[in-house]
Amino acid sequence: MSKYKGIIFDLDGTLLDTLSDLANSVNEALESYSYPTHAKDAYRLKIGRGFRNLIEQSMPENTDPAIIDAGLQRFLAAYSENYNKETKPYEGIVSLLTALQQKGIALAVNSNKRDDYTHNLLRQLLPELDFIAVYGERHDVAKKPDPQAALKIAGLMKLEPQEIVYIGDSKTDMVTAHNAGMDSIGVLWGFRDEAELKQYHATYLVKRPQEIYDIIFPESE
Repeated sequence: MSKYKGIIFDLDGTLLDTLSDLANSVNEALESYSYPTHAKDAYRLKIGRGFRNLIEQSMPENTDPAIIDAGLQRFLAAYSENYNKETKPYEGIVSLLTALQQKGIALAVNSNKRDDYTHNLLRQLLPELDFIAVYGERHDVAKKPDPQAALKIAGLMKLEPQEIVYIGDSKTDMVTAHNAGMDSIGVLWGFRDEAELKQYHATYLVKRPQEIYDIIFPESE
């Protein structure tokens, strides 16, 4: 029997490669102010702490907060048109999730992406998956790394935190797991690097989705 009965996944950089659509939308907003834009890879370090933070990190230093707020609205207008143009599941994710679901593992998603986009992308790109819960950024739930959403999901799964493994690609996810009393898996195909995941004490590191299955169901079983 598996040590873990439930898994909570991050979205961006873990299940879905959203980098191009996010980068293009932010750059569109920046161009509207004649601000410098950024290369796509530069956004790897900016994503993961909510949309307003993404805009704040992308605009010039000491930009007036009112302009950041207005820029956020311009980004949202662009992203509403772009969010599903190039975004797709990482290779091996669909087969991994399907196999885990077939084995009775409870699955959920906890993202700092706005809740409506989180639901829309999962519905469009992973429609065959039955997630116990999907939490995006909401006004009534604290964002990661606060463990509030993760613990709410544990309650919905009817599992103890130690029966759940939290999977993500960043410091934010590793700290969320720690704060919730859960083990963590850091994925190396996402937006951050191995050093960050090690620094924040990932329980496991994986290079391919199949390795997650092997952690949940070791060969020795």
